Amino acid sequence: MKTNYNYCILILSCLLGMACNKNEFLDKKPNSSIIIPTKLPELRSMLDNTQVFTYTPGLGEMGADDYYLLETNWQSLPFLERNSYTWQSDLYGSQLNVTDWSTPYQQILYTNIVLEQLEKNPPAPNELAEWKDIQGSAYFLRGFALSNLLHHFAPALDSQTMTTTPGVPIRLTTNVHRYESRSSIKDCYDQIYTDLQTAAKLLSNQVPPVAKNRPSKPAAFAQLARISLLTGQYDLAKKYADSALQLYNHLIDYNSISTTALSPFDRSQPEIWYFAQAMSEYSILLTISTIVFADTTLYRSYHTNDLRRSIFFRPLTGNQVGFKRGYSGTILSFTGLATDEIYLIRAEALARLGQWQSGLADLNTLLIKRWRTGTFVPINAVNAADALEKILQERRKELVWRGHRWLDLKRFNRQGRSIQLTRKFAGQTFTLDPNHPKYVFAIPENEIIQSGIIQNPR
Repeated sequence: MKTNYNYCILILSCLLGMACNKNEFLDKKPNSSIIIPTKLPELRSMLDNTQVFTYTPGLGEMGADDYYLLETNWQSLPFLERNSYTWQSDLYGSQLNVTDWSTPYQQILYTNIVLEQLEKNPPAPNELAEWKDIQGSAYFLRGFALSNLLHHFAPALDSQTMTTTPGVPIRLTTNVHRYESRSSIKDCYDQIYTDLQTAAKLLSNQVPPVAKNRPSKPAAFAQLARISLLTGQYDLAKKYADSALQLYNHLIDYNSISTTALSPFDRSQPEIWYFAQAMSEYSILLTISTIVFADTTLYRSYHTNDLRRSIFFRPLTGNQVGFKRGYSGTILSFTGLATDEIYLIRAEALARLGQWQSGLADLNTLLIKRWRTGTFVPINAVNAADALEKILQERRKELVWRGHRWLDLKRFNRQGRSIQLTRKFAGQTFTLDPNHPKYVFAIPENEIIQSGIIQNPR
């Protein structure tokens, strides 16, 4: 949802205004003369700012294995993208600021401003419903941003070390002069759960039909289910997925979607619960790219009657295929929340909890909407392990190019699946071993210089 900024609105820490460069975000300091919005329409407008709140980190997707590049195209890329593709220790070179880090913290600052102002300005009786919804939105957006930071700049959760392993700094105030140390992974997840659970109590039950950047109760439950799955808390993942799907469970029948259009979906399509997209500055992640090719083995895993084969991908040169514009409807890849992911979360959680027949039922509920009418044969399994493997295969095929693969690789390897990634070109072989420190991205140098927090080993 586009917002109209007709007033000189904050932005604390001299942040962006609408014209500032977001790369300068952490280098700016607040000015006491900046106007802080206090009224509900102004606070709502802050959270509706799609130039801030729709973006999520892209480093993980660039490091994952759903695509490949040719050497000549790789050589033409910017330093950070080249080094991401080959998993170099030095990703950033002389680049001090990285938006994968600074943008989520900018989002967190905005939400903290809103929460502080709501606390200082209690609502009139006729404003209470809107006041609660704005407050719930701020808690959701803060939890969502902190989740994205933790998943990229900290290791996968290990229950044996989560109280001692550094996560990321937790910032709960608008005081940008105060630098926070890195909290433990446990403390970070505790804060994320607190924010999202609070949001779920405050937000509306209705998923917005058009304004998909506005959070809702189903979206809060969905993000809680996502976090619970990634942390191996399968009972909670099932519980929150249940809560989400009880409120909203719309699935698109792909038989109604064009298989030839380059943009099969638009950003307001009804399967989307919360809209987000990957960072805009990475050319690798642009869905219009003609040099980024879908992994051959992955593409061939789609049956010819599986409509996702032609809806998600497009032919390029020779036998190579690229990606189409996905649920974002834009040139950027979709990284938000949608119904299909929640069915897959519940299916996996059920299988891991021993209820694999119910998990397959969820999977088949999804897949019958993805195959050509009259051709789908329900998936069966012989045991829980077989069911889980089939669910995970479909998870990768359904959520391709949506920011999930890197996070899945981190958790799968932590569970002992030992997935090694390999890139080969120019007579060289590049590998990323399971559980390697490179699965955790370096904190940008400007943050290290300013705050003195410890760096991630690479």
